[in-house]
Amino acid sequence: MRTRAGRHRILRLVLAFPLVGAVPPALAQTADAPARDRWTGQANLNLAGSYGNAGSGSLGVSAAAARQTGWLRVALEGGLLRTSTDTVTREAFGTPDAFSVQRTVESQTSADRTHLRARFSEPSPEDGDTSPRFFAAAGWERDAPAGVRSRFDLTVGMGTAWGRTRAGGRRPFETSLGLSAIHQSDEVADPGVETASLGLRFDVRAQTRYRTADLTLVSASTWNLRNTDDLRLDVTGSASLPLSERLAFRTSVQTLFDSRPSLERLSLFPVPGQPALGTVVAPRRGIDLIILAALVIRF
Repeated sequence: MRTRAGRHRILRLVLAFPLVGAVPPALAQTADAPARDRWTGQANLNLAGSYGNAGSGSLGVSAAAARQTGWLRVALEGGLLRTSTDTVTREAFGTPDAFSVQRTVESQTSADRTHLRARFSEPSPEDGDTSPRFFAAAGWERDAPAGVRSRFDLTVGMGTAWGRTRAGGRRPFETSLGLSAIHQSDEVADPGVETASLGLRFDVRAQTRYRTADLTLVSASTWNLRNTDDLRLDVTGSASLPLSERLAFRTSVQTLFDSRPSLERLSLFPVPGQPALGTVVAPRRGIDLIILAALVIRF
């Protein structure tokens, strides 16, 4: 019989379908056609599950929205990527001729990534105008696989855009440069790394259309000004294929790079099969690759 935790997880995954359609605009990635004085955006849903002799489930929800007035543009976004796995144990009790089988399931979250971000800026300049525009942004994230318990950043700077405005209201190439105040808390504290730092953030966004597919490349890099060998890079390339006026199918590849990854506590064994001598800390891998396929709902 399935455990109570397993049944609850299935219920949460099923309930995620109607909830995505009702994602509030305050959590919504900027849509291609931000209209003035009203919120527009999109929500993405990734869902997968396998249950029976073994179990695993993956739920990814992200959303973004933007609103533009005559003097201010607001963009909000957020996302959650969560993967859980079940360890199934079966034991028999009784005699060889008469026994019963008991099945227990132990669930564990193997990946948990969450982020929230808000950006306030002057409206994009008209075609032919590349003069810089002021912006301010704040973000928070948790990346359990990378060992980041909490990371908060506050950025102010200038940005601009090039190219002719697309039908969606955005220009094909945008860049911004800002100064970031960062506070990061790791699962395993690194005495050689300060929790608070000052960084230089450089963002790039490029978009184009190939036949009916929308191609987008978004890059965010942060260089620690106090510790110059500390560099973080977040690059996402995606392709969206429209299914209807409000629905699309989207695939994306995200690469996360950290030149000074967080530490991980490991058990130390003298040789395989022997009792552990204790624990040591070692750096995690500096690169994470996330590949997603999602259903996109535009609003």
